[in-house]
Amino acid sequence: MDSFVWDKWVRFTHWSVALLFIINYAITKAGSEIHQWVGYAVGVLVLSRLIWGLLVHSPARLTNFLPSIPQAIQHIKQVIDERKDEHTGHNPAGAIMIWLLWSGLLALAVSGALMENWYAAPYWLEDFHETVANLTFFAALIHVSAVILMTKITGRSYLKSMKPIIKK
Repeated sequence: MDSFVWDKWVRFTHWSVALLFIINYAITKAGSEIHQWVGYAVGVLVLSRLIWGLLVHSPARLTNFLPSIPQAIQHIKQVIDERKDEHTGHNPAGAIMIWLLWSGLLALAVSGALMENWYAAPYWLEDFHETVANLTFFAALIHVSAVILMTKITGRSYLKSMKPIIKK
């Protein structure tokens, strides 16, 4: 099962979005021109990943990991009981997380673009943007923690499937 590796576009968009989100969250000045352009880049990368997920016939296909809370709960119970995860691609819990992260990232891109381009944007939009940024950051921390925890529980290296560079 450890032999599964995400395709190049999935790995590229994953690591690019992760890096750019961290840069915008922790380094750039909110509202600065670089912050805006990094935000646009994240939005384009997420949209391109979603389009890719509509086109491919692989585990990256969006219909292969539609979010389901009952399936995620069942999966978590199974992992705890059996200490294994035999899913190729996203497991049901991971599916919920990826859709949550994509939603947060797209909400950030749209709200950021609105703040920049909407004359007299409502005052609450900045609060919304900041709240979504914090929630998305928290979700990303849960995602990373879950990858580490699942690796320890199952003995499966989830990081290997998402390595940015695969040597042949």
